[in-house]
Amino acid sequence: MDLTQPQLPEDQQTSRPLEAYLAELREHGYTVLDGVVDSAALGRIREATLDASKALAEAPPDFDDRFGVPNGIAWSRDICRAVTHPGALWVIRSYLETTDIHFCHQPAMTVLRPAKELIGHHPESGWHSDYPYHPDVYPDDRWTDAAIYGVQFNICIDAFRQDNAATQFVPQSHLKQCFPPIEMNRGGTRMGTPPHETVAQMVAPEGAALIYDSRIWHRACPELNVSGMDRLAILNAVCPNWVRPMVDKRPGEAVYIGSDMATNLPSSVAAEIKQLCCPPTQTPPDNAPKILERPPGPRKINI
Repeated sequence: MDLTQPQLPEDQQTSRPLEAYLAELREHGYTVLDGVVDSAALGRIREATLDASKALAEAPPDFDDRFGVPNGIAWSRDICRAVTHPGALWVIRSYLETTDIHFCHQPAMTVLRPAKELIGHHPESGWHSDYPYHPDVYPDDRWTDAAIYGVQFNICIDAFRQDNAATQFVPQSHLKQCFPPIEMNRGGTRMGTPPHETVAQMVAPEGAALIYDSRIWHRACPELNVSGMDRLAILNAVCPNWVRPMVDKRPGEAVYIGSDMATNLPSSVAAEIKQLCCPPTQTPPDNAPKILERPPGPRKINI
């Protein structure tokens, strides 16, 4: 397993050594890696997302919800570069202790609309861990602590702030090795009061990546986007190559291969996209948990 640290491009420099982010991820279960997308690329991604959203079959909601704009790797070179940031991938591979990783769904560009009718309300439910730590994936829903099998890699096109619904989470909850308890999803989430007294928010500047252990209990909180503005992010669920994807990745792969993007990316970026965004190719190792087969079809992706 060759985990030599990469040389970062001039426009994708981080403010700290990569080892610092890895140490933070290992100690706390999450880290904020800055410098993934520079300001010029952020502007181009926002503009390209707006253009791509005009082709959606259904009109996006105006408020109190989110919508996705699919196939970003087929219409944005900047998205391709963001999701293959060499430093972020080095941290993720080091944490998962394997170079053979893939995305368990295609990179998901999401737009969170401002809250309106939700303001002042405390919706029930939403607390979860991320794939592959989902119900009906492990036999009897028993997770293994022998290895880590999932990391979230969410890229903040807009800053994640308290006033625009930065993801809520429970620090150190990835160490509990279980789903959030039922009471977390009852009565609405009120930070600072039981059972949500330790809930915090994952704040991060624009252009940074939130990298966190998929076992962490967390929740999307659209009722907290009181900024009056959209908040854009690219969501990625990263697992070892042999872990079955949570959705069928082949339609997105076909769109990408059929686009001009596939033949016009730098070779290093194209090679990473091929590994990360195409269907997994490896069989599970002998000591791996038996992750159950999932039926194909759309699944809602939350942060």
